[in-house]
Formats: sequence, structure tokens, C-alpha cells
Amino acid sequence: MKLLVTTFIKGEDLEKLKKYFDEIRIRGLPRISRVLEPEELIQEIHDIDMFIVEFEEITEEALTRSKQLKLIASVRAGPQANIDIEAATRRGILVLYSPSRSSDVVADFTIGLLLAATRYIAKGHFLVKTFQLTEVNPRRPGFAPRDIVWVTNNPENFPYLKLKGIGLTGKALGILGLGAIGKEVARRAGAFRMNVIAHDPYVSRENAERIGVRLVDKDTLFRQADFVSIHVKVEPKTLALVGKRELELMKPTAFFINTARGAIVDQKALYRVLKERRIAGAALDVFENEPLKPSDPLLDLDNVVLTPHIAGACYDNYEKASSIVTRGIEDYLKGVRPQHVVNPDVLDKKEDR
Repeated sequence: MKLLVTTFIKGEDLEKLKKYFDEIRIRGLPRISRVLEPEELIQEIHDIDMFIVEFEEITEEALTRSKQLKLIASVRAGPQANIDIEAATRRGILVLYSPSRSSDVVADFTIGLLLAATRYIAKGHFLVKTFQLTEVNPRRPGFAPRDIVWVTNNPENFPYLKLKGIGLTGKALGILGLGAIGKEVARRAGAFRMNVIAHDPYVSRENAERIGVRLVDKDTLFRQADFVSIHVKVEPKTLALVGKRELELMKPTAFFINTARGAIVDQKALYRVLKERRIAGAALDVFENEPLKPSDPLLDLDNVVLTPHIAGACYDNYEKASSIVTRGIEDYLKGVRPQHVVNPDVLDKKEDR
């Protein structure tokens, strides 16, 4: 049998897989630091039995070119982003996925963005690096010589006043979506002694209370939270889930954080409330269209922290996902039902034969 790998798999996991495959073909990111283009993928996929993938788009056309593909193992939690699941199911190809691989690292990043925005970490860094807060010969009038304070010769540029933020202790964090990532954000917020509220119609009050979260309706969340953090999946019913109405419910002192997906939020409405100072600020890792164009109006705002969709960009992800997909492939080859299956109908049909 032949295995195609186009993402990063731990050496120890590759050693485990070598027991089952005559050939393990490593292509794409681990070899050439880029994703395979459609034509390249078709050339590689035509004679393989199994495929470990991250970003390559697996279309119905690509699947029709594969003569013996039995299983696709995605190292992502949402494989439908790049895999035609329906086409794979029609062809009897099992699709595995890696749930919760990013839960911890995205939760860490979310708290990091929250702090970057509310304590002006990003803005302070920018002002120092662009020499706006540096001084060749600071006079420091009125300050004691032994008092080490960052002050320039322009009294209006005193960072201690100009960049005075707000603390987290005792503040209300509103989490929209209390899934794997939302729960981890809540746990971290507890360490800051924040009051955590959440809205998620699929989570019971008892389960929420176990991690110190109080469930509320969506409007209450937007009205009461000092910080609103988005953690829902993108699907038809969550597109533009957060729009003008929800954003205008927020306190003028509140901050908005999104590390989920840009399509969940009406970006034009968000821009307007930021531009008009109806909320204090935002920290965004995801956008409607990526990358942002140089002309995007968000880039002109001084009350938003922007990062290029990197909340899940962490080595720990690959470590976790590598173990998950390796275990899934081993189980399948041993005749054991894999744990994380996107299209279980494929297995059910085989078991019925």
C-alpha cells in the first residue's frame, strides 16, 4: 500500500506507519514549503491508498483520478474546508479529522489578543519601534532623577497616561460559542478572576457551570460583556451571526475579539462601530477576505489589533494532530472503528456487507 503525506507528521508516528505501507510519499509543505497545486495533487493521488492532508483542496475531480484511495486523514478540526466530503462519501472513501487539535493554542492566543488590545501592548510596541516614544536627550522635567520613568520631552507623549488600559480581574467576558475552544478560553479567563458568561444553545447549564460559566441569551451577552469573544463554527446558520444589531448592544467601553472565522461577523458593521467609537476596540485574527487588501479600511483604525490568521499556528498543533491521525489510520488497518470520522456512513455500509 501507498501513503501520501502533505503535512507535518512526527518522526515516531511515521515509524509506526511504515509497518503498514510499502511506500510513504512525502510531498507539499514538508518538502517544498508550499501546498500542492491541483495538477500536482492529481499526479500524486492517482495511485495512493491513503492520504494525510492539511491544506490541499481535494475536489471531486481529484477523487475521480484516484484509482484506489480508501481513506483521507485530515490534521484539521474542520476538514470540510478543503475536502469534498460528499464526493468522498459517494466513492466510499473514509475521511478522518483531528478534533480539538487547536483548542489550547487558540485559547492562549485569544487571551493574548485580549491583553494586546486592552493593555495597548501592540500599540506600545509599534510606537517604540517607529521611534515615536524614543528620545535622545530626555529632560524629564519634574521627575526625580532616581525615578525610572519612560517620559519623552513632549509631555503629551507620556506613555503611562497615553497607553493606560483596563485590567481583566472582575470584568465580564462574554463567549459566543462554548465548544472546545470556547471552554478553554473560559478556563483561562477564570485564572484572571473574570466573570464568564456564554451563549451556546447546544450546551447545558450544568456543563457550563462545571467550568464556572453562566449561560445567557445572545442579547444579554452582548449587553453585559466587557469583552466579547467569538468561538462558533462557520456554517450556513452562523454566517453574519454577529451584525449591526448585536454590535450596537455592546457597551461603549467593551472590546470585541474574533479568532474564529471572519464570515461569522458583518465586517462592515464592525468597522462602523469601531470608526464611530461605539465600542472601545477590537482584536481580530480572521477576516471576511484574507489576506486583507492594502486599501482595507480596518487598517486605518487606531483602536483595533490585527493579526494574519495565526491563532492556530503553533507547533503543538502538529504534535497533537499527528498522534490523532496516526491512531486513526492504525485502527482502520487493524479492523477497529476509528474514533474521529467525518462520514461514518462509509463504515456503516462496509459493516452491512
